[in-house]
This record gives sequence, C-alpha cells and structure tokens, in this order.
Amino acid sequence: MQRFYVILVTICLIIVIAFGYTPFLRQYALAFSLQVKTYYFDKKESLTLFINDYMNQATQIKDMRAKIEQLEADSIKYHALRAEFDNLYYALETERHYMDPDVHLIKVLSYMTLGTYTKIWMNYTYLGDEPKIFGLVKDGYAIGIARAEDNHLLGILNGDPDCSYSVYIGENRVPGTLRTMENGEIVIDYIPAWQSIKSGDNVTTSGLDGIFFEDVQVGVINSIKPENGYLRAELKPHKFSNRLSYVWLIDTKIPQKTTLNANMFDTNDNE
Repeated sequence: MQRFYVILVTICLIIVIAFGYTPFLRQYALAFSLQVKTYYFDKKESLTLFINDYMNQATQIKDMRAKIEQLEADSIKYHALRAEFDNLYYALETERHYMDPDVHLIKVLSYMTLGTYTKIWMNYTYLGDEPKIFGLVKDGYAIGIARAEDNHLLGILNGDPDCSYSVYIGENRVPGTLRTMENGEIVIDYIPAWQSIKSGDNVTTSGLDGIFFEDVQVGVINSIKPENGYLRAELKPHKFSNRLSYVWLIDTKIPQKTTLNANMFDTNDNE
C-alpha cells in the first residue's frame, strides 16, 4: 500500500512539473479545455433550441389539428346545406300544374327501416279529425300514397304491398286498382273482363278514391292475363328521380268513403 502511494505521488509531481515548466503542454491543455467547454455550451444551446422548437411545433400542431377538425366539420355542414339547397331547388323547379287540391312540398326525413325503400317518414303534420290518405307525386308522376301513423306521416311508395289506389287505363279510361303482389310485381288489378285494354296503354290516376285528382301519370301496361273473373295487367311505372328529399303531397279535400271490397281478394291469387 505504501508503494502505491509513493507511485501516485511521483506521478502527480511529474504532471505538476510538466505543466509548470512545459508551456506547450499547458497551452494544449488550456485549448483542449476551451474546446470541451465550447462543445458543451454549443450542445446545450442546440438542445435548448430543439426543446423550444419542439414545444412550439407541438403547440402549433395541436392548434392546426383543432383547425383541421373544425374545417372538416364546417365542410360537412356546408355539403349538407348545399345538398339541401340543391334538393329544394330541384323540387321547386319541377312543373307544378295542380290546380284544385291542396298541394304541399314536404321534406322526406328518412326511410322507415333500413333496407326497405318503399316506406319513408315525412315532415308533415296532419291536423284533420278523420283518418286520411294522401297522394304522393314526384316529377309529375304518382309514386305512392301517405297516411298518418304514430303521429307521423308515413309515405308508402309504389311497389309496397300497402300501397293501393284507383287508376284509369288507356283512352277509354278503363277502371282498375294499382296494388303490389307478394312477389313485388306491381299490377293493375280488378279490371273488368269485358273491357278492352292492350299492352302499351297509358295508366293514370282516376281520382275516384279521393287520394289523387284525375289524370296524374302512373305508368304503362305490359302483359295482361285473366284472373278470377277480372283482368290483371302488369304495370311498368314511369321512372322518376331517386332524389326523394322533397315530394309533393296531394290533399284532394274529398271525403274518402271508398273501401276495397274484401271479397275480391283470393288467398291464392298471389301465387
């Protein structure tokens, strides 16, 4: 142990003598020390700037994200308002040639259920005392009926089994009833068998049920076949715009006393 202390003291004396009597070594040590200090301060300053920049960038990024989210929300609202404007403008541009009945342009709210495209909820309140069925018109064509259900107005479109109204066929105005079979086929049913109709005849509303007024376009006749003492004709409805945001609601103001004769139905006629 004493030998170790002797060696350590000797080394220290040599270093002291070398630095005290060798200017070159002293300058070298001083320069090296200054370089270390300079490197340290440079790195410290760089690290400080980096931290400040990072903090500033983080704040800026947070602010930018908030602005982007707000812009996205504003963009969605803008597109919704633009779509609403386009739909309303489109509906108002449609020719309105309805004279006597009350006609209301009403907004469609939603489908009644997802995946069912023949029933729609509409924004309209019927204040009458008697249950009433209204006609629905789009692009000048009869597209279905509407009725109050659960204190809301439910639209029932052509192609739905619950949609039915009276029509005329051809120039001779042969009477019939529009309805939809269980297989989804839209037909004009209960046509008197002695009447003369043919494929291609035009179908319009008759207005005799108080739902529509007379002569609203519905479609044209395709095939015809006898059925239970009547004629049944397949209907090809006129195409209308799928933009159902707004539709025309027809209130004929005619008391609706007519009901469909239940005896006309045959449990096997849907097969």
